[in-house]
Amino acid sequence: MTALLDIRDLRLGFRTLAGQIDVLHGIDLAIRAGEQVALVGESGSGKSVTARIILGLLQETRSARVSGRVGFDGRDVMMMSPKERAALRGIEMSMIFQDPTSSLNPTFTIERQFAEVMRRPDRKLTRAACRERAARMLDEVSIPDTGRVLDAYPFQLSGGMNQRVMIAMALANNPKLLLADEPGTALDVSVQAQTLDLMRDLVTRHGTSVLFISHNMGVVREFADRIYVIYRGRIVEEGPTPAVFADPGHAYTRALLKAVPRITGRGLPDVPEVSDDFFDPMVRHGGTS
Repeated sequence: MTALLDIRDLRLGFRTLAGQIDVLHGIDLAIRAGEQVALVGESGSGKSVTARIILGLLQETRSARVSGRVGFDGRDVMMMSPKERAALRGIEMSMIFQDPTSSLNPTFTIERQFAEVMRRPDRKLTRAACRERAARMLDEVSIPDTGRVLDAYPFQLSGGMNQRVMIAMALANNPKLLLADEPGTALDVSVQAQTLDLMRDLVTRHGTSVLFISHNMGVVREFADRIYVIYRGRIVEEGPTPAVFADPGHAYTRALLKAVPRITGRGLPDVPEVSDDFFDPMVRHGGTS
């Protein structure tokens, strides 16, 4: 099956007064239509900048040097003009950020922010039509009393409620690809679990492909069909989620698994001790990138 997102030899560097600092070193990554894929690594490993390149944001940063191919639905994002890339965002691809409260504008009501999103593909959409569709989307993410929420400002809602609003907004235009950057990290653990369960069910229902960015192997185990492990700007391991968990091939993957909290006698299976082979060649478990 042809990949919806097909990244090949993606490289990123930033020009500084001290010279160029390389951040990504030849990333290869693919996501098929309807597939949920996780990109996992610690802070600073290159996860979020990869997502911003997919969205076409870093290509317009003067200090950034980006090369490689970012194929999306048969087109190369790297070859598009800034206007063409902007036309993709919020329509064919959307993003959910980790802190929902700071991602929403505190000076606008939820209804107005929904309207801005839904009018991107159709500027003639009426306020009544926007409100009706927004209410349906809020209902899909199990938000009661949708009228009250639409009239509210983000600071009047809880963090969990704002995260559900963000998920509903991101899916409002039925995007082909959803980029989820550590969604729920800023929430309590129980609220985070409920939110991720809701998001997984919703994207499955809509047939949306997902690139799920996280540092937590325990979270992605429940969400992703396949996993890419990124370390210092390199993909060091990838494969189907059960295979990676059953037999992690790279020391860094084992280190991430060791970092997952567990309850005695339960939780994640034991994995081998971490050795010093962090820079071994990439290990694959039969993935399709």
